[in-house]
Amino acid sequence: MTTAVGYRMFALGVCGILLVGLFIVAGAGYPTPPSSGPDLADSDVDPRDLAGDHIETGGMVTDTDPVIIEVDGDTATQTLPIENAPDVDVGQEVIVDGTITADGTLRANRDRAVVREPWETTYMYAVSVLGALFVALRIADGWQFNLKTISFSPRDTPLHHSLSGDETNG
Repeated sequence: MTTAVGYRMFALGVCGILLVGLFIVAGAGYPTPPSSGPDLADSDVDPRDLAGDHIETGGMVTDTDPVIIEVDGDTATQTLPIENAPDVDVGQEVIVDGTITADGTLRANRDRAVVREPWETTYMYAVSVLGALFVALRIADGWQFNLKTISFSPRDTPLHHSLSGDETNG
């Protein structure tokens, strides 16, 4: 192994360690708030007991007159009526914040509510996977990795030309 390759291996190891370290620092740098509020999905929590408290929660819309959302938690599910809710349809997901009233209804701040269709999360992940796959194919088509020198270099002939039998550069 030549010294140039040794230096590259060392640099690659240092970069890997730095990347892992940045993930750890990022995770430690943004702690959850000390009091994230009660879990409204918990069956032991009665929203009426929280009258006057500011709450942020979300769930699936189960009814629209009045708007009622189903708040899912790790162990239980609970329904919560929403007052001053944004325009929603049954089956949509909504994230709202507001104040709990004496009767256990959440008086929402309509301007801060987020309404999502159920398919939007799936669409987001599908587009991300397709984009990553496209980038990976473009890299594989135009670049090659040399194990001896631990480096990438441009291909003389793109891979798709080599595989199709077209050996021209263009």
